[in-house]
Amino acid sequence: NNGDRFDVIAFSTGTDSYGDGLRSADDAGAADEWVSGLAAGGSTNIDLALSEAFDRAQAGRPTYVVFLTDGLPTEGVIDTPEILANLEERARETVSIFAFGVGFDVDTFLLDAIARDHHGTTTYVGPDEAIDAAVETLYSKVASPVLTGVSLAIDGVTVSDLHPTPLPDVFRGGQLVIAGRYEGSGPATVTLSGRVGGESVALVFEDIRFAESGGDPSIPRLWATRKIG
Repeated sequence: NNGDRFDVIAFSTGTDSYGDGLRSADDAGAADEWVSGLAAGGSTNIDLALSEAFDRAQAGRPTYVVFLTDGLPTEGVIDTPEILANLEERARETVSIFAFGVGFDVDTFLLDAIARDHHGTTTYVGPDEAIDAAVETLYSKVASPVLTGVSLAIDGVTVSDLHPTPLPDVFRGGQLVIAGRYEGSGPATVTLSGRVGGESVALVFEDIRFAESGGDPSIPRLWATRKIG
């Protein structure tokens, strides 16, 4: 879109980038030609690739990292907890990562953890599936962010074990479903905060009723499944 900026980072044993920094959307055609000239080879340095991508982020603007891989980390830092710690250290609050695992030789735990920790999602594509359709579906969603940097506060009952944590960004046509535990009952005030176009907003919902007992039987299962995950 006009006003967007981008870069493309190819990675194997090392990395190579199209722009060495964020470029104007007008460069998309030239970047497409650059990608067409890439060839597969080398090992898989996931930590280095994502660290470089995170370094592109700038304060005050949402940054979306679309990460595509068909392999396990085999070069550089390969320990999953260490990779996650490195990304946590480098990430700005404005960064969201959307991971695509292609084929069966991918680390699903690593990709799911990266997406969970950085406001994104994970998509898995089989060897015979078209990845471009999956990426187009993602783009149609992330092109229209509604609320980023989302946080939730509840006054009136005591809440715990909320999932997902951290909360993902909200996009046009999507929904935010949060499951958790609470103590107490009766009316409460729920405040949903985040950023819209870089501006901080807080949506306040008063007199939300929390039941003393009962409720939809599907909710405990949803909560437990997410907590286990």
